Amino acid sequence: MRFIAAVLAFGLPAAAAMAQNNSLPRAAIEDAFKSMGEECTVPIDEAAEAPESFDLGGGQTLFIVKCWGAAYQFGQIVFVVDRAGTARLMTFQNWDGKKYSLVKSLTEADFNPESKTINSFYKGRGIGDCGTMGSWQWTGSEFKLKEYFSKTKCDGRSFAGERRWQIFPRRK
Repeated sequence: MRFIAAVLAFGLPAAAAMAQNNSLPRAAIEDAFKSMGEECTVPIDEAAEAPESFDLGGGQTLFIVKCWGAAYQFGQIVFVVDRAGTARLMTFQNWDGKKYSLVKSLTEADFNPESKTINSFYKGRGIGDCGTMGSWQWTGSEFKLKEYFSKTKCDGRSFAGERRWQIFPRRK
């Protein structure tokens, strides 16, 4: 069903990219969940059931796997599997309010197969008037931070990634 919806919405090339599945080893998901402690709360059977997959080219496939869920948002972990079947859990530069650090999960992760960019939006509260947004570009071997926005004040005003909240790259 997802393949048919992708064909209707995005056309055959994008649907084919979504349908490709070089197979993510269940053991990779289990190892990632163990390494993350209590951060991943989705049952492993549910996480392993139907991860989203996308062709990255060069024999590499991207997998987005459910990790945790909350009242109004959810998080995922991201793997890249090479043509030999080796899975790597990806890390992403993330702003913690003081500095950038590496994280293993993203909130509301969304991958654009045409630009090979993954986006994330963390809502500070349900109405989405504060939080963080990030965008990472696939380089062929990793995801590099492309843009990052942070709005800490939950003031009822929309947080839509406007330039005034851009912290990476620095505004001029």
